[in-house]
Amino acid sequence: MTTTPYPRGTNWYARIRWYEDNVRREKTVALKTKDRRVALKRLYEVESFESDIIHGKQPVFSWETSKRPITDLSSAVSEYLIYLKNNGAKQTTIERAQLCMNNVMKSIGSTYPIKAINADKIENIKQYFRGGLSDTGINMILSRLRGLLNWCKDIKEIIPNTPKIRFIKVPKKIPAYLTEQNLNDIMELNTLDQHHKDAFRMYQETGMRLREPFKGKIEGNWLIISSDDSKTGLYGEICLKEDHKRIITDMQERVNKSRSSFTYETGKYSKMFKKVVRSIGREDLHFHNLRDTFAVMRYLETRDIYQVSKELGHTSVKITEKYALFSLRKLSQDFPLLSENYLHRDNSVDAMGAKMGVKRERQNQFIESAMA
Repeated sequence: MTTTPYPRGTNWYARIRWYEDNVRREKTVALKTKDRRVALKRLYEVESFESDIIHGKQPVFSWETSKRPITDLSSAVSEYLIYLKNNGAKQTTIERAQLCMNNVMKSIGSTYPIKAINADKIENIKQYFRGGLSDTGINMILSRLRGLLNWCKDIKEIIPNTPKIRFIKVPKKIPAYLTEQNLNDIMELNTLDQHHKDAFRMYQETGMRLREPFKGKIEGNWLIISSDDSKTGLYGEICLKEDHKRIITDMQERVNKSRSSFTYETGKYSKMFKKVVRSIGREDLHFHNLRDTFAVMRYLETRDIYQVSKELGHTSVKITEKYALFSLRKLSQDFPLLSENYLHRDNSVDAMGAKMGVKRERQNQFIESAMA
């Protein structure tokens, strides 16, 4: 997917090109300026709405809203997304905010007055999505709406106060994971090619997120994730085996050769994984559960939640504590080989400790006899 500026007559336009089913598509956006420097600045804004434009949506840009006041939900959303972009928000953050705001506009209308959004209207939004979205999904929408309303109050000063938003209470859910038998079943599937088997195994053995292999850079035995490409905004390092480096290189080459968009091409791994887990009778699983599997296996192996947190790149161990909620007995049943290795190692440590104890006792006896 590429976005470039080009002149037509005396005005400038942005051209968006992408491939869909190996067919090149194209859309243009009027930048409404004769100045090339202004056009380049506005092009940056168009890029933040590429996904929406490709899917047929018509975002309102800053040069279109600056001449009219923010009165309705649609105009507020458009400027709010621009504000996020200008203040360093990641593209994924902006896209999630756009999706949530689209849902809000779907429920109460894009022309609904921003000043009329109150606690009762927020309850109506909850009711609208009840049964259609999970409670967690509804809370995500409410969280983004709260961000928009806070921006309207604190930054734009177009509303005096923000309404109270009560989130739906959601019980903490323990993450799902693949058992040792599940992993073996996937590796034995005749319907799955070797490339995807290797890729899924690599994700499970490293705990990588879906797009980290494509955005990271291999340096020695490490995959380096820059702060710009990290979900948490922090620099990250992931330890690799030799086989992992080969798999990542293969995955990157496949994406680079594809004419499809980066998001579409990398998302194929998630879709393939969903088909695979259905075939082994684990319809409850999603791609992110490969990362969860890495986490529970590392916890069973190390019994150190702080170490697991560090390896996952979490900003706080509190995020990782959910993996310590599992019964070690249950984990031992689901990963018998890993549990057996841990117990064998534990016995070896005990034996070494006993030898050290005998050695210390003999040293003490020697010292006591010398002093006598």
